[in-house]
Amino acid sequence: MFKGTWNEFLRYINESKKKIVCFGTGLMAEEAFKHREIRESVICCSDNNPDRQDKTILLHGTRYPVIKPEDIKRYLSDETCILVASGYYKDIIGQLHQMKLPDRVEIYSYPQMKISAPSGSREFFENRILNECLREYEAVLEQNHISGKQMERLVEEKKRFILGEEGKERPLVLPRIMLMPTTRCNLRCKGCSSLLPMFKKPVDVDISQNLQDLRVFFSAIDECIRITIGGEPFLYPHLKEVLEYLLEQEKVLGILLITNSTIIPKEDVVCLLKNPKIMIEISDYGHLEKMSRLIALFESQEIFFKVLTEQTWTDMGGVECRNRSKEELQFSYLNCEQSRLMKGIHNGKFHTCARSARMFGLGAYESEEDYFDLSPEDPVENIREKIKKLYYGNCADSCNYCDLGTLPNKVIEAGIQIHGGMHKSAYTIVNREEYEKLKQQAVLKEKYDEG
Repeated sequence: MFKGTWNEFLRYINESKKKIVCFGTGLMAEEAFKHREIRESVICCSDNNPDRQDKTILLHGTRYPVIKPEDIKRYLSDETCILVASGYYKDIIGQLHQMKLPDRVEIYSYPQMKISAPSGSREFFENRILNECLREYEAVLEQNHISGKQMERLVEEKKRFILGEEGKERPLVLPRIMLMPTTRCNLRCKGCSSLLPMFKKPVDVDISQNLQDLRVFFSAIDECIRITIGGEPFLYPHLKEVLEYLLEQEKVLGILLITNSTIIPKEDVVCLLKNPKIMIEISDYGHLEKMSRLIALFESQEIFFKVLTEQTWTDMGGVECRNRSKEELQFSYLNCEQSRLMKGIHNGKFHTCARSARMFGLGAYESEEDYFDLSPEDPVENIREKIKKLYYGNCADSCNYCDLGTLPNKVIEAGIQIHGGMHKSAYTIVNREEYEKLKQQAVLKEKYDEG
């Protein structure tokens, strides 16, 4: 098996002009096909799913034939290799070996290559910091209706800023963190990533503590593209004060609130939500009546929001110890979206991920390697180095109590209540763009009928 990094593989494919048979046609394949070198080199795909075999599949804008695994041999030669791009990569590699392919056949594992860059390397920085920052920045620009050439120019400027000047210390720019001011939520969802149903006595973090944590954090960084406010944010009694602080903070470019759609925010909060720096994601769990009232309020106040429809979650499992090896922990951590994107601030501490903070709050585990205290007495440079250590690390003990970074993922339905009790409407709201089209069609039909 090839032990190099993904970038090294792309260079190899480009230079050798190798053709590729891609085993896998799901989301991971779509991710790999974002790269031109892959799209131009793949001659066909293969999949164990009979429903996809002997058909074509669209991957990043191009259609490819999908063959049965037993037909792979027909496409192999000295100029061909196999790329396994699936969460079931271990099983598939075993399957390929059982097929007794010629010894010369090269097999490459996308999941393993994409996390193999050393933590101090340029590739590691680009994958886990730079690219994530630019994705978050594009989201901020989109909510401000910036696109096309203007977006390209601004993204390129941001990229140069994040990379820094030659010979100088690189700016500490972070893609996103989550502030968790409360453990309260009015829902009790199965598979809640924040583990909120497990808190028997939910509490609000004191507002003075939250503001102190933010001051210490911002004193040590150069920029954070976006901040997410976690828990059910509209239940936190001091959300107004938090938003006022963040809106005045130049080092944060966007503020993201994620709500379960069942809580109407207070009037003083609504006034702040109009700020173009804020975006709200409304999770559609099928509670149409409550969600409709919230959407009507936001539309009337011209508040920027998106409705997340047809959601699924990755099942992270319980908080019991998995007894994983160091190698397994490193894979889980480096493959995990939260480890890249969602460091967490909660009650005076900065955690390696949001789930780590929740598990610490529950007393389910503790690791001094996974967090540090946001102490105002600690020199700024110390805080800065501690933040870097968490972002540039390649492992976390919290991965021994979570399945998010393991493969294959188990997908579950979002928003299902543990004990019932929350009435789910029979119909859910349609996509906002579709909704607007339906309204236009209704107006045209009405005019036609009148005419």
